[in-house]
Amino acid sequence: MKKGHFILALLSILWLATGACKKDEAPVMDLGYGYFPTSPGAWIEYQVDSLRVRRVGQGVPDSISLSYALREELTDNFTDPEGRPAQRVLRSTRDANNNWLPKDVWWQVREDVRAERTEENMRRVKLVFPPRTSTFWNTNARNTADDFELNYAEVDVPWTINGMSFDSTLLVVGTYPSNLYFTKTYRERYAKGVGLIYREVDSVNNQFSQGYDRWYVKQMITGHGH
Repeated sequence: MKKGHFILALLSILWLATGACKKDEAPVMDLGYGYFPTSPGAWIEYQVDSLRVRRVGQGVPDSISLSYALREELTDNFTDPEGRPAQRVLRSTRDANNNWLPKDVWWQVREDVRAERTEENMRRVKLVFPPRTSTFWNTNARNTADDFELNYAEVDVPWTINGMSFDSTLLVVGTYPSNLYFTKTYRERYAKGVGLIYREVDSVNNQFSQGYDRWYVKQMITGHGH
């Protein structure tokens, strides 16, 4: 065999072998971790509108409505009491001079199969991995509150809000069955690489003669960065 033909044949064999190896490699599975970022320095700003209405017996209801800007930033890593890697979440609101002032500090943990956030000292399971529309979980599994079941209504779908378009988002909804006395709407949407971009909770306790209590909050992203 001529030297040139030998080299060509050898290169062909190497190319085929390389191709075979690539075919044998298992595809990398996206577990959805990007929906719950953990990198310090990442921040999101929101517009928050809330309403609280209470009535005792048949009396006149009292109501309080608030509208404000909120900023959440992952400030640093630390180790939580269970020895897990965690991040502090600094939450700030704007003052009268448009400056961000610290409001409180939450914290979060992302494990292999779930993501948790401690909100007002209440630990909640926010997401489970990998996200699938057939997946259900109890957001209060890590605290002492009553069970509240969530599930994925949408996964990896594009969505637009406030002029911002996101290629991949997922929607978490509550499955609580409404009845004559209690209703609860729960919706949270997360964008891959960003985190929470929309939240809406509407909880009504309508006991008629015993009273009425409604709490409503809507939280919409206005900007994000790192």
